[in-house]
Amino acid sequence: MKAIKYLVSGALVLSMSVAANAQVADYNTMLEPIMKELKANPNDKNAAKDLLKNYNKVFKKDPEALTALGNAYLTVKNYEMANHYADLAIAKKKNYGNAYILKGDIQAMQDDGGGAAMWYRQSVELDPKNPQGYMSYANVYRKIDPAESERMLNELKKNVPDFPIEAEAAHSFYSTGNYEKAMEYFLKSDISKLEENHLTEYSVAATSVGNREKALEVAKAGISKFPENISFVRLALINTIGLKQYGEALGYAEKLINKEGENNSGDLGYYGQALAGNQRYAEAISKYEKALSVDPTNIMPYKYISDAYNDMGQEDKALEYSAMYLDKNPNAKLSDYRDIADIYANKIKKAKEAGNTADVDANFAKVVGVYDQVIAKYPQAKVWGTYQKANTAFSAELDDKATPYFQEVVSLLENNSDRSENENYYLGRSYSLIGYYYWTKNELDTAGQYFDKCVKVTPDDNIAKTWFQKKAEAEAAPSGEATE
Repeated sequence: MKAIKYLVSGALVLSMSVAANAQVADYNTMLEPIMKELKANPNDKNAAKDLLKNYNKVFKKDPEALTALGNAYLTVKNYEMANHYADLAIAKKKNYGNAYILKGDIQAMQDDGGGAAMWYRQSVELDPKNPQGYMSYANVYRKIDPAESERMLNELKKNVPDFPIEAEAAHSFYSTGNYEKAMEYFLKSDISKLEENHLTEYSVAATSVGNREKALEVAKAGISKFPENISFVRLALINTIGLKQYGEALGYAEKLINKEGENNSGDLGYYGQALAGNQRYAEAISKYEKALSVDPTNIMPYKYISDAYNDMGQEDKALEYSAMYLDKNPNAKLSDYRDIADIYANKIKKAKEAGNTADVDANFAKVVGVYDQVIAKYPQAKVWGTYQKANTAFSAELDDKATPYFQEVVSLLENNSDRSENENYYLGRSYSLIGYYYWTKNELDTAGQYFDKCVKVTPDDNIAKTWFQKKAEAEAAPSGEATE
């Protein structure tokens, strides 16, 4: 078991004890230069010798100060001295919980989960009003025995009812990157009672798992409670953009830039998206270009500029910047290629409206080329790429071009007994639209065969449902009559 999964750092233990008595400021002041010496010379047994002598003389009877010094040794992985000062603290006050927590942290740092849990348990038993013992013990068992972890958290709630247990549990998961689990606990907490750091973590976690409504709600609470913390404005901006609430987003963007200036590439990118969402495309492009000048390594503005030009109807400029984005992005996603294909789809639409068949064919060939490029680079995406070709053609009412690609999807999938949910969708949709193609040509027997296959894979397909409804009406109509 890795220590990082459950270790409560010495710094946290130290910070929890800071407010305990008036002598804290004194020992913290004396501890600071000791910490610097220990970090600078972690393997020197005589490091900070004179400073330590004076510290021990002043605080030899203070378990809190002794534990703090033990935590200082823990930070440089001097387990022997950390343990020595934990023992001194216990000798001065046998029920001082933070000293037992320090001993547990020492074991945790050495990947001894069982030993760590034993010391945390002693902290709980001897100092039942100290919440950190409960939290540390629960963290040890969080993955190996969730029921035991939950039991200890319930003990904490019973013995220290005012402790923000849900927020602290959420913080533990957040600190290990488990945002889904962090959200479970944050959602149980009272936003109005959360501290600044918990509100920040809550909004970030909600953003990360895609719960933008909650992320925005929490960010707004943070803005109200801690107006000087600009990170809440940034989180509100990010999530109003995600929710396409562009009018509100623009207000947050202007507040952020007025406070921080135009020296952060990411902030400028968000500002540009807020402007673009309000159809202020030229201003948006200006901000994206500024973002590129501030940080040339941030390639996202190329994509944003492409999107802006596409929304302005300038597809050729959009394609120019899309090409730059892909050229600079070795980790391009499938959706990035689809975005380029969509630009060509816009050109197809314009060419059809102008009656220019040659341009329709040329731009559809470009769409096919984009997806062929994807398939060559990511062979596992062949079904996806083939379906996208078909779907682009069908959306552009190029049914004769769409149907062969839908049939290719069918040939790739229908004999595969281990299809994913997405593959079932592609197969069912392909059956449906091939059936629709033959229905429009009045080749009803062939259409029926595809719709029969469709409902076995995707029984709720609307086109298939309409087909069977019309077929039933036709069969029920008196001889010589026809249904529409």
